Amino acid sequence: MSKNNSNKIFKRSTVAVLLLTALLSGCSEKSMESHLADARNYVSEQQPDAAVVEYKNAIQKSPNAPEPRFELGKLYLETNNFVAAEKELNKALELGYAAGEVIPLLSKAYQQSGAENALSEVDYRAQGMTEVESAEVGFYKLQALMQLDKREEAEALIADLTTLDTSSVYKGLIDSYVFVLNNDAEAAIAATEALREQAPTNKDVLQQLAKLYLQNGTPEKAAVVYGDYIKSYPNDTASKFAYAALLIELRALDTAEPIVEELLALNDTHPLLNTFKGIIESAKGNYAQALERLEIAVQNGRSDQVVRLIAGFSAYQIQDFESAQRHLTMIASSLPDNHPGLRMLADSMLQLGENDNALEILERVEGEAASDAALFSKASYQLLIDGNVVGAKQMVERSEEISTSAEDLARLGVLQLSLNDVAGLVNLEEAVNQAPESATTQSTLVRAYIATKQLDKAKDASSNWLEQSPNDATPLVYLGAIATAQGEFDKAAAYFDDASTREGAENELVYARTQLLIAQDDNESATAFIRAFIDENPNDIRALTMWYALAAQNDAVAPVVSHVEAQLDSAPDAIEMRLLLARLYAFDNAIDKTVALLADVEGDKETPMAFWNIKGQALIAANNVKNAETFFDRWLSFYPQDKSAVLGKLLILDSQKQFTQGVALTSRVLDKRPDAQISLLKAYFHSRIGQSKPAWSIINNSADSVKELPFVRGIIARLHLIDNAPAEAVEHAEAAYDATSNSDNALLLVAAYEMSGKAEQAFKFLEKHVAENSKDVSSSMLLAERQIRQDRAAALATYEAILTQTPDNFVALNNLAYLAFEDNNLVQAETLAKRAVALRSDNADAVDTLAQIYIAKGDNEAAFSLYEEIATRDIPNEEVYLNHVELLVELDKTALAKRRLQAREFTRDDLKQKAAELRKALGIASNG
Repeated sequence: MSKNNSNKIFKRSTVAVLLLTALLSGCSEKSMESHLADARNYVSEQQPDAAVVEYKNAIQKSPNAPEPRFELGKLYLETNNFVAAEKELNKALELGYAAGEVIPLLSKAYQQSGAENALSEVDYRAQGMTEVESAEVGFYKLQALMQLDKREEAEALIADLTTLDTSSVYKGLIDSYVFVLNNDAEAAIAATEALREQAPTNKDVLQQLAKLYLQNGTPEKAAVVYGDYIKSYPNDTASKFAYAALLIELRALDTAEPIVEELLALNDTHPLLNTFKGIIESAKGNYAQALERLEIAVQNGRSDQVVRLIAGFSAYQIQDFESAQRHLTMIASSLPDNHPGLRMLADSMLQLGENDNALEILERVEGEAASDAALFSKASYQLLIDGNVVGAKQMVERSEEISTSAEDLARLGVLQLSLNDVAGLVNLEEAVNQAPESATTQSTLVRAYIATKQLDKAKDASSNWLEQSPNDATPLVYLGAIATAQGEFDKAAAYFDDASTREGAENELVYARTQLLIAQDDNESATAFIRAFIDENPNDIRALTMWYALAAQNDAVAPVVSHVEAQLDSAPDAIEMRLLLARLYAFDNAIDKTVALLADVEGDKETPMAFWNIKGQALIAANNVKNAETFFDRWLSFYPQDKSAVLGKLLILDSQKQFTQGVALTSRVLDKRPDAQISLLKAYFHSRIGQSKPAWSIINNSADSVKELPFVRGIIARLHLIDNAPAEAVEHAEAAYDATSNSDNALLLVAAYEMSGKAEQAFKFLEKHVAENSKDVSSSMLLAERQIRQDRAAALATYEAILTQTPDNFVALNNLAYLAFEDNNLVQAETLAKRAVALRSDNADAVDTLAQIYIAKGDNEAAFSLYEEIATRDIPNEEVYLNHVELLVELDKTALAKRRLQAREFTRDDLKQKAAELRKALGIASNG
């Protein structure tokens, strides 16, 4: 307790003394001399900050006194504040302080701050300077002149300085500069090395020697000298920085690390220091720390190739592929072909799903590295998933050139088979020869043989596999499956019995035994067998699928569906089970259930491919165009060349009459995925926008059998119509319609008949088609238009039938209203016309119909209000336009009628006559 109390008393006493001192100092003014004396005491006590304060106080007392400025400048020089030292020493010189004392110090300040211009003007022979001091100042001036490239002045200075009578090391440095001027590096180095023996720690000798070593291409020696320099002058930050940079360049990273850390303690956001630290950490394998430091360097303005490359490398090593791609992309164009950085960038892009971009990068990789075969195969696989068949084939060809190991050949073989290249079997066979112990390779080869219906080869391969792996059940399961396919049921059963005594393939054996029972037409036993397995494995997707297939043969699928529903209820996040249930609903034509089940699953790169097909087909079957369009757009965003996604999107575009977009989509896909079906669809979309030439190019390059397809004949018919050859179109249009009697083909055939002069045949065909396809609104509308000319009652009946199906059919409403108006049935006409205008108030034809009805009823003001609503917009129909003018005349709105009549020319003869009569009535001069 007493110790603590005495400590408190001591602290209070100290505070009291300080307060008393402050009070006393406030009551009495100190002189300049007192401040100067206190400053000197602080200097002697090595308290430079306090000394600076007292020197400044002294200067404040006597601004024109040179002594405090000289001493303050000297202190600044000692504490490495060179700019401040320059200022105070120059002021001291101006105020009359002895030049012989100021200039030696001022020249050092100039040299350290890089003030070459000021240093080149310094008087190195000022009065009062010793010859030793003149030599030192003269040397600094010589350095400045060389930096300023003033060679002649430097030579003159050397000539004068050589007359100095001194053995100072600076005299030796001056003499060594003669060799520097003569580009005699070896002599300059020898002279400076001798000076180092004379003055081992002289900073200027060490700096000159280090620079000479660097210029002479011996950075290792320079690093040794810099190391000695830093030991003697640890506070020279600039030299320490240069030393760190040299060590990094020499890959002496262990030596560089403590120096870099010291400098980072002064400025931890310095871009170059963080670059150094990133390089060091990367070399040590600390890739996360390296990336962090290099990111700081980039954020602070350093983004050169080295920084980006090491940052990309570090990110790649910790599988931060996004950062790796970001950094390496910035420098990819400047990297030479076949650079390892390109391989890392390509792989990062593949990891991120940017497969097309990866393909561009891999075109610059020559395929020399050991890992390139795997990289090319990986790219091919992912491009194939994306549907980029062209790119996938390119990468397969690259991989084929360099694949030699069993693993590479197996991978290559699978890819080739995926691209329908039978050479894949050859590579798989070679892979098995090289690594017969590889179960994966053996299995791949056997499955490939089975897929290509080469069962004898599959049997031989399985037998060889069994010899290599006698304890493995898998080859026996394959042998049994092959025997089943060949109808050798007893052999198959024997193989399966043998397999049951060995290890592995337990589930595969169950599936194979079930298939054997099915092949033997023993569905009851097959069902019992697979059900027993499901009792123990209720979530096995393949077994559940087999159970459903067996149950479907007896129309008894309800228990299967109930079981799958229960499994999904117990594990709602099980996507494979959800997809199985969706598929079962679709099989049962329960489309609404399928859509609802998958409604909350958006899908991404991780979602099984089956999801996209099931949901896409369900949305199309449900005719849910809006959601289908959103879904197929999302599908294409992940898999731009997927054929099913493309076909679904094209179906939507066709239904929306967006034929130009259809051309654009098919063109983009065909650039990367040649496909006959999509090519024909491209021809179809070209034909729908009147582009016969590119469409004919596709059709003419198709096989004769393809040209006979009804869909293709429909395209041909349309192309003949575009080319104004309707007679040639008829037979093709008839063939297309006979195969598919839809609206498009019906309208196509009508056009072919009418354009070839067969109007009566077209009319009869249209009547027959509508009678047989009453829900075809487009054809019904066309028929009604044709009937108006021949049979108004039939036209009315057709329009009324259309309205029962599509009550908001604007055209039908307007035409019915007009027909009723012509029949003077104004009540019905008004009712129908109002419905049409409510749907399309911006349509001039509909407005005109209702307005004419109002006029017929004597309500001109109501008609005028309607016309005024459309008068500010363009009115394409000149009859409607003239009806409006006629009403204006009737309402005595003469000025407005004149303006509107003078603003329009008419093309129809009857309307020209009517316009002339109105002009005459309004007193407007005739136009012609």
